[in-house]
This record gives sequence, structure tokens and C-alpha cells, in this order.
Amino acid sequence: MGKIKWFRRNFGKLLLCMLFLFMTVSLPAQSVGDQEFYDALKKFELRGKVSVSNLTLKRDRAEMNFTGDFYLAAPINGKVSGAVFIGSGTFKASAPPIAHEREIIRRFVNSDSAESDFKTAVLRFSDDTLDIIGKGIDADAAASRDAQSLATDLEPRLLKETGANISARLLLSFVNQESPGIFFAQFDKGKMGRFNYLVDPQTRIPGSAFNSNSGEKTILFTYSANFFTNDLLIAAPLETEANQEQIAYSDEFDLVDSTKYRMEVDLRFAGRSMQTRKLVTKMEIDFTSLVDNLKAVSMKINEGLSERDNVRRDKAMRIKSAQFEGKDIPFFQEEWESGLTFVIPSAVNEGDDFTVELTLEGDFIDNQNTYQNCLFLRDRESWYPRHGYLKRSQFNILFRHDRNDKVISVGRVVREGNWPDSNDGLTEYSSDFPIAQTTFAAGKFNRYNEKAGTVDLEFYKYAGTSMKESFVFAEFGNVLGFFGQFFGSYTFDVFRGVTHPYRSGQGFATMLLLPTGMDDASRDVFNFLAKETVPQWLGHIVTPRSQRDEWLIEGFADYSGILYTEQRYSARGRKELIEDTRFKLRSQLKTDRGVSAVKAAEAGPLTLGHRLSSSKTPGGDSILSTKGSMVFRMLHYLFTNPQTESPQAFLNMMADFIGRYQFRAATTEDFISIAGEHFSESYFGQMLGLQDLDWFFKQWVSEAKLPSYRMEYSVGAGAGGDVVLRGTLFQDNADADWVMPIPVVCTFGNQKGSFPIVARGAQTDFEVPLPMKPNAVELDPDWWVLSEKTTTKKK
Repeated sequence: MGKIKWFRRNFGKLLLCMLFLFMTVSLPAQSVGDQEFYDALKKFELRGKVSVSNLTLKRDRAEMNFTGDFYLAAPINGKVSGAVFIGSGTFKASAPPIAHEREIIRRFVNSDSAESDFKTAVLRFSDDTLDIIGKGIDADAAASRDAQSLATDLEPRLLKETGANISARLLLSFVNQESPGIFFAQFDKGKMGRFNYLVDPQTRIPGSAFNSNSGEKTILFTYSANFFTNDLLIAAPLETEANQEQIAYSDEFDLVDSTKYRMEVDLRFAGRSMQTRKLVTKMEIDFTSLVDNLKAVSMKINEGLSERDNVRRDKAMRIKSAQFEGKDIPFFQEEWESGLTFVIPSAVNEGDDFTVELTLEGDFIDNQNTYQNCLFLRDRESWYPRHGYLKRSQFNILFRHDRNDKVISVGRVVREGNWPDSNDGLTEYSSDFPIAQTTFAAGKFNRYNEKAGTVDLEFYKYAGTSMKESFVFAEFGNVLGFFGQFFGSYTFDVFRGVTHPYRSGQGFATMLLLPTGMDDASRDVFNFLAKETVPQWLGHIVTPRSQRDEWLIEGFADYSGILYTEQRYSARGRKELIEDTRFKLRSQLKTDRGVSAVKAAEAGPLTLGHRLSSSKTPGGDSILSTKGSMVFRMLHYLFTNPQTESPQAFLNMMADFIGRYQFRAATTEDFISIAGEHFSESYFGQMLGLQDLDWFFKQWVSEAKLPSYRMEYSVGAGAGGDVVLRGTLFQDNADADWVMPIPVVCTFGNQKGSFPIVARGAQTDFEVPLPMKPNAVELDPDWWVLSEKTTTKKK
């Protein structure tokens, strides 16, 4: 009877408990919409607990061991997307078996592998991690306050420090049915402090947040607060790909091609005089799906804005609406995020076309006050959403602006006039050819026009500048003609420049942003014009396939500046530019703790791209242009016959490369292949008996040495009484198999003669007959070969 009474008294409580248990068990069967799904992922509410002892979790090259408690994320649409761990654990991840990768990780942890203990870990995943950590779950256990706090704090911190939205990435993975899924973990309270590990088999976060888009799918990174940047200790393909000859580039995982943008850009509220400033953009984007079962699409935007001074938070372009076939669709973009995601109502398959309408606005106009009443973007490239890396699209852009302003953009001007039924101005631009980037400027400019052959030249000049239009037009014609004779006629029918109030400029297809100070025929002016014009061929006609190939564009642009400066200014100007470049490369990089032990040229291989810049090597990625230009100078030398000193073979090789890859993306390997074909027929190729340049690119592009060269020589009589130059060529700070031809220049009265000595290893003895006794002998006086030092000593 006592049990019956107890049952009656507690029947209500039991019924509530049964209902709660029923709801808990049934939750995975419930289905929520895309917006609710995202909201739940973002909330990251914990429900359920698993206690583990010595549990090992292996994710690609990282091995994690856990003893303690996992608190699991509440299921959403039957998916568990994360967990929080509190206890004790260990982490170990080894660098890929590549010399420069081991060198990079040693800079941060003084070891070939990153190893640390930890007390807490926050995991987010769409892969099978739950199958490993979720065995024996107590579904009723409530999360501790500390565990829920760790879950809640993860995403805001990650967004601020990286720009990556992990909830949107998970949504994309689940909704698009990606396989395999992703894994992310943030560890803390151990030897390494707070650090992060990511496995993203589709490369989406590595490409958007870290600009690692050449197949890096595993990232180990830490945040450097002093530099507002993330240090990538490891950035590598999956271990399963390590033995493959060709790693899949990130573009092989692109979801869509953005084939055309139709944009309206409203500049009426973007000026300095506005109390609330905003740039407003409305656009229709035509997409072609590259995959089956596509519902969610991620795009990059604002990634060019820094965390410093809260710029990426306060000045970013923010999405206000998204529509598909005239109906609103869900979109996601968080504070600090350098991207956005939208979801279409039903899945499309590979090859299907669809259009999405987006509206965005933000205070994206730079707050400069040098050019009054002129509008320039805070970042010239990341002001509109893009998918993938430098993918080509057509653009039609309609600007609404002050009727007294001129608007300058990329492509051809379709029309100028008044906006219908208003006093506002209207300017429309169209690119009839697919291009990778577009930009604009607007304001009180005077426009000047001229012709260079069939090309329309335009110059937009701010009234306060002293730049002469006659000089600008003359040099536009000269620089287009100079490079056109080597690489083919300029492709587009218009070439325009606009002055802007910054010390550096930039080149886009058909358009140059001209820096201040371009008002005379100086060395730096000629250098700039060439550097920003030659990308009209190698940079816009031919684009790099990934950031590991950007050195081709940056390096050749810098070397083109040297070539053009010699042509238009003087040989002295050429030598000054080379001297400046060599000085930068042998200079030690500066960190927040003083001067680094690392010289710029030794920051890492050129193919590491922007990863070369870190807290240990700040500004290391500057070598994409500086060392890159010296690599092209050495190629110039290797393709030059010392007897004729003609550069034609080098220029023919470059023209062939540009011709084969026009309107396509090219890789470093593509360039190496074409350069090797031409080298086998060159003077040095024949002399050395080599059929390719693989050895050269291995040394100067895939490695990070800065050799020094020293020649000791004597002049004496040979066996037949002729004059002989004897000596030893020393090659320091280079591997034993390092090979490099070095020019030796002999002066005979008023004439000079040049011949190569091939340095092989640490030292090379040589004996060369001469026509007469030289007045002087010098090793590489024109600095054809990059070195820290090049010296000549007579015995």
C-alpha cells in the first residue's frame, strides 16, 4: 500500500520525466529549417555527457588522447556537431616530411612536431567523430557551467581572430552532404597555450580564412595578438595524399562558377559629409553549379579588412537580403566574418544554372581627406562577394552617384548620364570578357582622352595633382608598346589611369590606380608603370591558380619594372633597383621582439606564398616580388647567349607561356615545364647537357637558400705560352648538389668579354684560356645571380 500511495503522489512528476525522456530521444527525428538549423549550430547548446579514459582520437596527422568528460552538443536534425572536453589530454601533430615544412614548425616549437598537454578542448565536426567519442553517452546529463561557457565563447573568438564562421561551415557540410566531413578543435591550458587544429577535406576554411588554396586541408594554427594574424605551424594536404604526385588544388572543390555579376552600386551615401556613411550594392549573380546536391553556397567578402582597430567589424560590407526566384532565402554573416553563406530552397545538380540576388551595405569607403570629395575603397578587391580564388566572371556595373562626379572602373563605358527621374548621375561599365577582379573610384576628376594605335587611353586627374596628362599618355603608349612587342598586342580596347592619394598603386584589367608623386620622368615612375602594366598580360590574361603560384605574377612584375627602367631611364637606374632588391633580401626581418635571425630571402620557399608572413617572419611574403624578380633575372641570364647578349630567348619563353595560358590559370609547375622546353635549346642548356630547369627551380623556388660566391684567381701562362685564367669559385651557404652558372667579366682595354663558370658544390676549380692579359677580372659585376655577397680576389 505504501508503494501505491507513493506512486499516486509522484505520478505527475513521473509523467513529466517520461515526457522529457521521450522528447530527448525523439529530438534527432525532428526536422528544422535551414535558418533554425544554423541558429542551433551557432547556439552550440550542450546536452549529454561521456566520461572517457585514455581515449585516442586520430584526425589526419594529429593524434589526441583524452581522459575526462565530453559534453556533447544537442542533436539538430539528427546531427551532433560538437563537444566540449574538460579533463587532461595530450596532442601531437608532425610536420609533413618536407624540409621547409619542418623548418617552419621548428621556428615556433623547436621541434619537428607540435606536442602539448591540454585541460580543455572544444570540438566542432561533421565527420564521424561522434562514433568515437560518444560511446556510452548519458543523454540526461546536464553540462557544467564551465563546459557551456567554453562552447559559447568559441565562435566569437574564432570569428574575430580568423574571420571564419565555423557554424556556417558546418551548415554547408551538412546541407550539401559533404563526405568526408570536417573536424575542428581548439585546445587550451597546456604547454602551447591556446591552439587550433582543423581538418577540412574540401579546403573551404583554409582558402577563405588563411589564403591557403593549393590543396592544404590540414591546418595547425595559433593566434598572434601582437600582429593581428594567425601563425600556420602546419598547412598541408591530407596524409593520404602525401605520396601522390599531384595534390588536388582547392579549386577542384569549388561549389560554383560565378559567371556574371549585374550590379547596382549606390554612392550617394558614401561620402565624408554623410553622418551615416554607407556604400550600398545590389547585385544579381549568375551561378553554374559544379557539384550535385548543392543547396548552400559560401562566398568571400571583407577578407582584406584587418582586425586592427576593429575595421573588419565596423567597416565591413554586410548582407541585408538574399533572394532566389523573387523569394527571400536564408543567409548568414556574423560580426567579424570575412564571408557569407546563403541557402537556396532546393538542391541543384552539376551543370545547373541559377541566379541569386543580394543586397549589401557598409562603411567601405576609405576615410581619406587628401582628395576632397573623392571616394576610394578601403580594400580594392574584397568589397563584393566572390567564390573561389581569382575565378573569372563578367561584370556589368551601374553606378548611381553625384552628377558632378566621374566614376572610374574596369572594362568599357557603356553610358554616362542622369539617373532616371532624378538629378543623380549614372555611369555604366561592362566587361565583355571574363576577369578575376573589379574595382572603382569616384569623385571630382578631370578626364583626358587620347589614342595609342587602336587603344583608347583615358586619364582621370584630381585637380590638386601636378601630374601632366601629356606625360601620362606618352608613357601609357610607351609601356604598352614595350611589352606588346614581346608578349603580343594589348588585349583590351581601353587603358585608363586614375590618380589616387596613396603612395602605392595597383593595376587591374584596363585600369591603373596611379600613386602620388608621378609627376616627372623618374626612375620610380618608370618602375611603377611597368610593374603595374605588365600584369595586363601575366596577371589578368594569365592568372595564378593559387597563392603558391603568386610569385610568378609578383616576381615578373617587379623584374619587368627593372627591364623597363633600363629602357626608359638608364642602366644606372636598373642597377639601383637590383641593389635595392638584393639589400632587402639579405636584411633580417623585424619582429615585435627585435630583429629576427631569419633573413628575408630565407623566410621560406616562394611557393609558400603569403604563409611566409608570420610573427616569426613578419613581412616574409614580400619576397614573392623581391626574390621572385631575382629568379626571373637569373632565368634571363640562363637564356642569354654570352656571345650575343640577346634577351630574345628569354622573352620568347615568356611569350610562349603567356600565349599558352591566356585567359586561364597557370601553376608554377606549368611554368617550369614551358621554361624547361625552351632551356633545352638554349646556350646554357646545350653547354650543360640539360633538358629541363627542374634543378634551377628546386634551388631557387622550392628551397630558401641565399648563397655567397667568392672567386680567387690568378692570370698566368699556359703550356703553349697563351694567357690562362686559373682559380677557384667558392659557393657558401648552399647544398652540396647546388649548381649555378656564374658570369665572369674580363676587361681588355676598352672592351669586355664574358664567360660562365659553373659552380658545383662548395668549390669549383677552373682554368680558362684568354685572348690576352686582362686589365681586370670580376665575378658577376652586373648581379645576374642572386647572392648575399659576391666577391673577387686576385691571388
